[in-house]
Amino acid sequence: MEKGKFFKKRDLIVLFVLLALAAAIGLFYLTRGAGAKATVTVDGGGAWEIDLSRDEIYHIENAALPVTLEVKDGKIRFIDSQCPDHLCEGFGFIGSEGEYAICMPAGVAVNIYG
Repeated sequence: MEKGKFFKKRDLIVLFVLLALAAAIGLFYLTRGAGAKATVTVDGGGAWEIDLSRDEIYHIENAALPVTLEVKDGKIRFIDSQCPDHLCEGFGFIGSEGEYAICMPAGVAVNIYG
């Protein structure tokens, strides 16, 4: 080994590949929530789309029981429900595609897509 050389060529290639991989993973996580939407379905009351990029509170009165949804930081959750067990509030925030939360007594379902 030559004196004064800290890295070998192979070490630099491995380091570059690891840095590129870390950057790709970081970029994926930074952009994955962009454009996410939620579909809110109410039994007997239709369905609508919510843009998760805008923080907002939604009061749903046309359900079997009134519920309140909160959108914050690209995620959504039930924050209040008039149902007896409040299990829907225990779901917490959902924001990844395919996740869903349901309040069965109120007949409200939230599904994430996009």
